[in-house]
Amino acid sequence: MMRVFRFIGVWASRYAPAVRAPLGEGYRESVLWQEALPATDPEPTAPLPSECDGVVVGGGYCGLAAAKVLAEAGRRVLVLDRERLGWGASTRNGGMVIPELKAGPRTLEAHLGPLGLRLHDEVERAFDHVESLVAGDAPDVECDYERTGQLYVTYGDAGLARMEQLAREHESIGSAAHVVTGDELVAEAGSTRFRAGLVVERTGGLDPARFHAGLARRARDAGAALRGGAEVSRLERTSAGLVVHTSLGKVRSADVLLATNAYADRIERRLERTVLPMGSFIIATEPLAPELAATVLPTRRMAFDDRNLLRYWRHGPGGRLLFGGRKRLGNVGLAEARDTLYESMLDIHPQLAGVQVDRVWGGKVALTLDRLPHCGVRGRVWHATGCNGSGVALNTYMGHRMGAAIIGGALPPFAELPERPIPLRALRRAWLPLVGTWFRAIDRRDARRAA
Repeated sequence: MMRVFRFIGVWASRYAPAVRAPLGEGYRESVLWQEALPATDPEPTAPLPSECDGVVVGGGYCGLAAAKVLAEAGRRVLVLDRERLGWGASTRNGGMVIPELKAGPRTLEAHLGPLGLRLHDEVERAFDHVESLVAGDAPDVECDYERTGQLYVTYGDAGLARMEQLAREHESIGSAAHVVTGDELVAEAGSTRFRAGLVVERTGGLDPARFHAGLARRARDAGAALRGGAEVSRLERTSAGLVVHTSLGKVRSADVLLATNAYADRIERRLERTVLPMGSFIIATEPLAPELAATVLPTRRMAFDDRNLLRYWRHGPGGRLLFGGRKRLGNVGLAEARDTLYESMLDIHPQLAGVQVDRVWGGKVALTLDRLPHCGVRGRVWHATGCNGSGVALNTYMGHRMGAAIIGGALPPFAELPERPIPLRALRRAWLPLVGTWFRAIDRRDARRAA
């Protein structure tokens, strides 16, 4: 029966793109951000210590930020990653620094009481934390940061009502936000495709790989040991503490922080069951002529829409446009994702017809059942996960806060949320295509109504 459902879901969700992306001479399936940095780890041959005060599993933003705090407090810290450091979402994402959760502050308050406002305050602090590292004339981390603001767009009247509600919620806590429609929206987006947009000023863009490299340098300079190519297979709890079993040997540690996010695995099954890894893809165009680039997102916002199968885009390095999203919730190959994203890009910006694609890549984001981040501790095993695609600011600050919690500070307020396992997670390959088909049908229906 499971095979039948899988076949139906995959068959129903595979609509061939109507447009095949034209490819540039230098086209390749490669992460544009990673190409400018050497793919080496700081200590590629150093033996693992037999004992330390803290082991961090996961060498992305969260793990590196936590390691710096621990090392500065005098703890002997070891960061381990199965791949090279930053191989995952930390260097594959769109580089959007957005202080957001999946609902506005007043909606969170209505559902969660005072905790809801504390959660929203945490993401605002996360944005401030990252800007303190990357902004200014002499930033601590050089990563081409630009305070751009965001443009959150919708296609119909129902979406307009949601945007107006979100604007009121932001304004109620003193965050600058306003709704744009008509000519003002076209001037923001460079497109006539949308009914309305929400402009929020507290958003920026950066080079995520350079940002990751800066966090790695900060952790290393503080005294943390960083090691890629070390797969953690299991945690052993003993009367004397924790033993971390890796592909390179065993390490005894007082504390372990699991900062694997979408790559949570069987190291800690209770954590794995709460996270659903979801693919997301990005194409990078060839460098655009300046006069053409000026017609697309003229205000250079970080842009994304309100579809269930999200689309997001921004100006990228070298005059390129980056356009990301997903076609469905099941498995998607890079060539199929590329053509789908190109078709979506032309749907929004038809003036880009004929522009060639130079790069395509993909990665995974960590989704949770309530679409909120989670963190906590059990028996000196700490964890932070589930940024749901908005992790540049939040994952970095979550790591900073988890490091402080390990040395005696308070846990972030996300620790107060109940952790709920993903239903039928083991069967996700059967039901995810069906859910994706449903989302795609809703998105197409809403688009027809808005036309």
